[in-house]
Amino acid sequence: KFVNVFRVQTDGAPIPWVSWRSEFWGKMMRGASMVVKYTQSKGMYRILEQSVRELLTAQDELGRISGFSVDCEFTKWDLWGRKYVMLGIMYFMEICDDEELSREITASLCRQADYILARVGPGKLDIRTCSEHWEGMNSCSILEPMVRLYRITAEKRYLDFAEYIISTGFIQSDNLIELALRNEVAPHQYPVVKAYEMMSCFEGLLQYYCITGVEKYKTAVLNFGYRILSGELSIIGCSGCTHELFDHTAIKQTQTDYKGVVQETCVTVTWMKLAAALLELSGDPAFADAIERSYYNAYIGSFNLHRVPFSDFEGLPDVPQVLPFDSYSPLTANTRGRYVGGYERFPDHTFYGCCACIGAAGAGVIPQMALLNGKDALILNHYEKGILNASTPAGSPLQLTLQTNYPYDGSIRLSLRLEQAERFSLLLRIPAWCRMPRLTVNGREQAIGTGYATVGRLWSDGDLVELKLPMPVRQVLPPEGACNRELFAAYCRGPLVLAADRRITDPTALLKVVCDDWGEVEAGIVPCPEIPEHQICCEVKLEGGESVRLIDYASAGKTWDADSQIAAWLRRA
Repeated sequence: KFVNVFRVQTDGAPIPWVSWRSEFWGKMMRGASMVVKYTQSKGMYRILEQSVRELLTAQDELGRISGFSVDCEFTKWDLWGRKYVMLGIMYFMEICDDEELSREITASLCRQADYILARVGPGKLDIRTCSEHWEGMNSCSILEPMVRLYRITAEKRYLDFAEYIISTGFIQSDNLIELALRNEVAPHQYPVVKAYEMMSCFEGLLQYYCITGVEKYKTAVLNFGYRILSGELSIIGCSGCTHELFDHTAIKQTQTDYKGVVQETCVTVTWMKLAAALLELSGDPAFADAIERSYYNAYIGSFNLHRVPFSDFEGLPDVPQVLPFDSYSPLTANTRGRYVGGYERFPDHTFYGCCACIGAAGAGVIPQMALLNGKDALILNHYEKGILNASTPAGSPLQLTLQTNYPYDGSIRLSLRLEQAERFSLLLRIPAWCRMPRLTVNGREQAIGTGYATVGRLWSDGDLVELKLPMPVRQVLPPEGACNRELFAAYCRGPLVLAADRRITDPTALLKVVCDDWGEVEAGIVPCPEIPEHQICCEVKLEGGESVRLIDYASAGKTWDADSQIAAWLRRA
């Protein structure tokens, strides 16, 4: 169905609800390829290969794979959709086991790109005018596949085109790269503030830096990333409390007067992808902390666990659809599943959405950042039960076995299997939320700092590392200057945000919770038979001896109706 969009080419037609369906195939293929790269699922691989082969037959005689006809091309979301087509097959190439198919893909990519280069650029169409939206920023995000295509082919014309896009600064009214480089204003103060598209442009700029080493672009991307960290993330790890815009989310997240949708899943996933690249670029564990917060709260919270169908969307005669991901996540009292982000219809009255297509890429980020190579070191960023097969800095086989119930418990046992003893450093991420971590190696206490705990030693087969990350429930207040700061508090345990779910606790109730000087709350883990899908339930003591039960945010609200209305920010007396 998604490939057929490129055969009928009606996305640019002047009829309602048709504009960006051409992004669906590439978004879904990219995420699926990221996951299959990790899982090695042969069955899923065959599905992806079949779809790629089908896509290649949809390339028209001009070399285009576009949902827009020639008469309507280079308008609206045309280049945005072409970007995703290119990215989708590029990510598939990373797992492709057929050399002939890889050559066909490369040839197709070059034909697609060359068609664009012949019509867009200096002395031709200004790429910023190839869309009526966001001053052309969505079109400029095709930077990333152009840089990747140069990496694949070494053809300088693709790098030249990438440099042209960079020279535009991504929008018409200013230069976003220069704004990030000067670092005088935050992203919500830029002339254009669409979060998802802006991060996509900076992803491309980071790819360009990795190829060229132009230092100012590294500085610009890092400045941009740190600005998001400091002011554009909510308690659940997403941006945008005014629809899908950078809007100083840290301050806006406790607003009560805005009734629209907030915290888009496309923004969550794109931020996780960008943060993973920034983690590799900078080595700063703050980006790993941010990925963890987004992953365990906003991202997993978007899964449609109950397979609730969307139907009767805005009164249209659509066939009910079960989408795998919700598009938006509430922060104050509200329900999930209120709106299909990126809603687009098909001729048979079915529909789909952008967030449902991008979702798998969020899961794909985790194995990508879980264990990284450093100089004479291995860097462990993600704690999950299982076995990591890797290589030591000297190239010998290494097996790391993690025994843990993280993030629901802070006890982590890590055993090493080595063919021979070797000296290197093992860096273990210490989350910023953890106040009193403890680390032992073969039972002996180790000194531990913030950020990463570094253990440099001669490692031997069977060595055992134990990490204790205490997880008391703690009260988190909105930051200084936040809307309604005096009205709200959130409650967290480890990396998990706890939420009220109407099935057990009224999300609008006033709570008077007693905290110590560290913000720690008296609470215990208790059963919650009313919500079978919950991962953890904490009974939080209130003043006067009463208590309320809160569950992990990711499991809350899963009926997608008023019965399970939820809130992450809870009213405090």
